[in-house]
Amino acid sequence: MGRALSGLVIMLAVMGCQPSALMAKDKPVTAQSIAPQPGDVSGLQRCAESGDVKAVLLDERSSNPEAYALNSTEWQQWKSQGALEAYFAVYGRTASDCDALSVSGTGAPSGGLMAALIVKFKSEANAARTYGANSTLFGFGPRDITFIKLVGGSVTTGSDTGLGPRSVIGSGSAAGATYYFAFWQNKMFDSFLGAYDVASADARRAANNVNKRIR
Repeated sequence: MGRALSGLVIMLAVMGCQPSALMAKDKPVTAQSIAPQPGDVSGLQRCAESGDVKAVLLDERSSNPEAYALNSTEWQQWKSQGALEAYFAVYGRTASDCDALSVSGTGAPSGGLMAALIVKFKSEANAARTYGANSTLFGFGPRDITFIKLVGGSVTTGSDTGLGPRSVIGSGSAAGATYYFAFWQNKMFDSFLGAYDVASADARRAANNVNKRIR
């Protein structure tokens, strides 16, 4: 018994000296793992419209052919620029807010809505190049910041956003509704987040949480 225990102690000591070989490796980050999680968006519920780009396009092909034609073309262009995967995450305060995204919906949530698109690229250079090109995908793009400027809202760019040197955030209000948008590139990811009738502080916290998960 004593000899067996000695062997066990030696084995454990050896294991402790080789953490790199025996410790589980961190799982690679994906667009879905970086996207807003329930804990990031207090008071909002995940909408069924959330999903990876393939699932979203598959649903659009049957439910909204016009949107599918545009979005699938844009996605093919992004893939040609090095995009590997994308995840669309959307949260609404109520079920009717989620329904606002559907073809039969009004397009104007009544209680609050937050949507994000996270795109992973082959390399950081690909992500930076696409961000700089001001491309549009699934409705996210430079026109959102243009809208903020048109309604007299505030726009911050670069490191002052807290999201890195390649970033822009904007917030403003129009027709009694508030808007928040954040677009940024960090490492191999381009991230887009927009919020409608969600407190800017809450939307910004969600964007910061997304950015912290990028590694």
